[in-house]
Amino acid sequence: MEARAALSFAAVAALVAFACTSSETSVTAPTSSKCQVSVSGSPTSFGAAGGSGSLAISTPRDCTWSASVDAGWVSLSGDPSGQGDATVSYSVSANGQPAARTATVAVAGQNVQLRQDAAPCRYSLSRTTDTIGATGGSLSVGVTTLSGCNWSAASSASWIAIVSGHSGNATGAVGLTVTPNASSSARVGEVNVAGGIYTVNQDGTGTKPSPSPSPSPSPTPPPPTPPPSPGPGGQNVEFAGVVTNVSGRCPELTFTVSQWTVATDRSTKFKDISCGDVAKGGRSITGAGTTDAANVVHADIVKKAGGHDD
Repeated sequence: MEARAALSFAAVAALVAFACTSSETSVTAPTSSKCQVSVSGSPTSFGAAGGSGSLAISTPRDCTWSASVDAGWVSLSGDPSGQGDATVSYSVSANGQPAARTATVAVAGQNVQLRQDAAPCRYSLSRTTDTIGATGGSLSVGVTTLSGCNWSAASSASWIAIVSGHSGNATGAVGLTVTPNASSSARVGEVNVAGGIYTVNQDGTGTKPSPSPSPSPSPTPPPPTPPPSPGPGGQNVEFAGVVTNVSGRCPELTFTVSQWTVATDRSTKFKDISCGDVAKGGRSITGAGTTDAANVVHADIVKKAGGHDD
């Protein structure tokens, strides 16, 4: 009986010793309630020129996250995913459109919205002034701006009419018609184009366009070689340069090329360029003709500079 009791006690002791020496480890990932993520961006507003900023991400170190953005004009730097607290940089490209825009950066279900200002609408004119003869005619001035930028044109002179390009919302042109000037006095009118002033100078019936001024000769030292002085006429000459000081109406134009005053009429041949293009001024041409007693070249032919010869 005592032996049986001793055996039972030994068995119980062995079970207790086993229970005290064995162990079991359980590893589980953090729950969603534990992995709370907070995110903030600085800065979140940008001018049209763009810039850079960063996201501050805060979450327990065992929690993972990933970042994404829904606009191509915002880019994230480095690895867009990670674990625990982190900082993610981002850059915003320049806005070339006249409209504000927004983008959303998402991190583990948390959103940060970025905003960028519109590009400013700026306008430039192809030129700010023109001169036209007493007989009037057509003029055109170009407007350069961003697509989406609105503009309009208005004439303050009754003798200058806008025939095309009254308004626009991108780069364009304004076409004008100038009525003949019956007065002997010259006149000046203005057209407001996209907030800029385009000035039209029109000769009077008694106004003769003057050639470009020549330097006055000085007695000593000898002056530079002056432009050709008026001669008896009948000289065959060639001319080349940029057309300025245009007056008259096609085909009877008068304009300046380099040091020459050139006149065209119905007998003048235009090659690789039209009379209308020459009348607009600012075009590079070459040509040949015969001078008269006032040293004005009566053009036989006017060609576009760099054009093909026959």
